[in-house]
Amino acid sequence: MAGIGADRLHLYWVSSAEAHRFAEIAATVTGSIKDQGPFDADAHAMSLSAAEETLKGEVLRWLVGKEVRVTTKGDVYGRPWDKDTYESILDSVLEREYQMNLILEAVKGGSAAPRDIRENTGLELGRISYLLADMEKRSMVAFQGMEDSNPVFAAL
Repeated sequence: MAGIGADRLHLYWVSSAEAHRFAEIAATVTGSIKDQGPFDADAHAMSLSAAEETLKGEVLRWLVGKEVRVTTKGDVYGRPWDKDTYESILDSVLEREYQMNLILEAVKGGSAAPRDIRENTGLELGRISYLLADMEKRSMVAFQGMEDSNPVFAAL
């Protein structure tokens, strides 16, 4: 989602009793990273910052914390949720949170108008406008006025 490449992210569960497996995984990961070359953190600074804010957010903590309860006992109305449905919703919410944080990073970086935000984020203009409205409600950004018939926003 952040555009850093799925091949750069490696997640494994390893027990302390699995030293041989750990060594194999470490060699595989090291080889993969060497093959890909150095990671240009500066080129991905905005995406990484948005991803970090998304991962630190309350929405993610709440959703992850409720997953077992909702998928085993149901929601507050007692309706059962299967794991795939819950994870699909979790993915959608995380994408939305990430996009809002990406927009916020762009605004903090000086992109005040939706078209400027589009240039710096790659998001569609309609999506940016939709999310800016929600971001105003959440006091993330504030509408500052119009400039050459374009709305201008500032980070709060």
